[in-house]
Amino acid sequence: MLFKDQKQFFYAFFIIAIGALLFYFTKPFLPSKIFTENSNSTNIVVDSLMLKAMEDVEQEPLTLDQDSINLTSPKIATDTVSIPVIVKDSIITPKKKISYASLIRTTDFNYNLEHPVDSAGIALIPGSISYTSYKGSENLARFFEKLYQLEQSKKGKVRIAYYGDSMIDGDLIVQDFRSALQTRFGGRGVGFVSIKSESARSRYSVKHYASGNWTQRNYMKGRADSLPYGVNGAIFFPADSTASVKYLASGIKNSYRLNSPRLFYGPATDNALLKVTEEKDTTFNSIALKGKNGLNTVNLSSKNLKKIELDFSGAQNTPIYGIDFSDATGVAVDGFSNRGNSGLPLSILNIGQMKKFDQELGYDLIILQFGANVLTRESKSYNWYSSRMTKVINHLKQAFPNTDILILGTADKGTKFENLVKTDTSVVKLLRAQQHYAAKTESGFMSLFHLMGGVNTMPIWTDQKLANNDFTHFSPKGSRKIGRMIYGTLMEDYSAFAKARSKQLQLQIEQHKADSLATSTLNDSLQNTPLHD
Repeated sequence: MLFKDQKQFFYAFFIIAIGALLFYFTKPFLPSKIFTENSNSTNIVVDSLMLKAMEDVEQEPLTLDQDSINLTSPKIATDTVSIPVIVKDSIITPKKKISYASLIRTTDFNYNLEHPVDSAGIALIPGSISYTSYKGSENLARFFEKLYQLEQSKKGKVRIAYYGDSMIDGDLIVQDFRSALQTRFGGRGVGFVSIKSESARSRYSVKHYASGNWTQRNYMKGRADSLPYGVNGAIFFPADSTASVKYLASGIKNSYRLNSPRLFYGPATDNALLKVTEEKDTTFNSIALKGKNGLNTVNLSSKNLKKIELDFSGAQNTPIYGIDFSDATGVAVDGFSNRGNSGLPLSILNIGQMKKFDQELGYDLIILQFGANVLTRESKSYNWYSSRMTKVINHLKQAFPNTDILILGTADKGTKFENLVKTDTSVVKLLRAQQHYAAKTESGFMSLFHLMGGVNTMPIWTDQKLANNDFTHFSPKGSRKIGRMIYGTLMEDYSAFAKARSKQLQLQIEQHKADSLATSTLNDSLQNTPLHD
């Protein structure tokens, strides 16, 4: 080695050694939380309403971080029990007190918890953990009653709208939740599908390809200019005669066909025409779009298809919302996902238009799964989110007055602390806020965090290929698992309801028999009584 090279080598070694010593002695003074996110949160797409809400965060109180919450409204201070009571062939629900001081708290958990490992040193997937605080399953009584009637009679239809963010992108979680319900209660089809979506080509439960020129608007960017959004939070306009869309059925159980396709559209322009091509046919069926109401529907086929293609002409200013693929009976589940959605854009949905959709589709349950995007913005308290989501849910209750609502609390999220990945400190704060607005609006509540097993479970799910390397989103395998867990937990509550319902129906039958016997005995007694002058 030349003298010049030796000199450069020793100089580089000296610099590295000095740097190592400097890091060693300053390490105690460095923050313990390093590399908080695997991706830059400022580059994550977030809806406009959440960005607006974050502007006022620092000015709002931190009430949700306190150990107790003082809620004095008479409507909020009481709730209903899950066991129904039959009075004159209808169900009433007795009242009970709710303790809001028992909501989930950050102090409930050990954030240094280490989970058991197997003989190879690999952490085992934890089982679900229970919680005794608010669940609100009693507030799903109307939905459970519809399921009960469907299960008993094998007639009728139960419909669910499942709203979420990127966690359900591409119908993940929803498709397995839907399939499980349809297997038990009947029903076929993927439900309502938009014209276009961010994950159209990667979605497994149905493939759809929009081509040609389309104009699209959705509620992630704010209110519509004139015409209201659809139940999917979007509206589409064929820009010219090249606009078309094609749907292909998938291999998901209970969604092998495109069942009874029905188009939903707004007031049609004159000469609006739709050409429908089924399967591999070389001929098409022409349908004139003549509806002038705020919401119109047209049946596209009476068949259950594997493929359907729609070509629009003369419909440049006709709003197109999407297509429903579902049977006339059984369970239908519509999955509505938007990347970056905090849930706040649901407040933009026009109440009058939603009532029209509800008249056509008949929703019995709305599921809200949000939080992943809210966690990307660090906050001392999520009181701001709770107060705004309370308004969102009350808005939905006006739009869908006969529909129950289920809030899914956030899943675990991993963040790097030094060289370990642990539960992000914001997770339980957000979970508490979600449980709070569920209780305040008398909605059902289910914690995905608890279903996963609680603290520090996301790293284990990631190691087991059940979650992605961002320690936030589930993998397809993990989505299948969590979808089945949501179904299973919901069915536990339904089974308790159905058991009580059956028992009360039996008591009603026995009471009716007793009343009939008493009446018959009385009549016989009157007939056998001799008449006196």
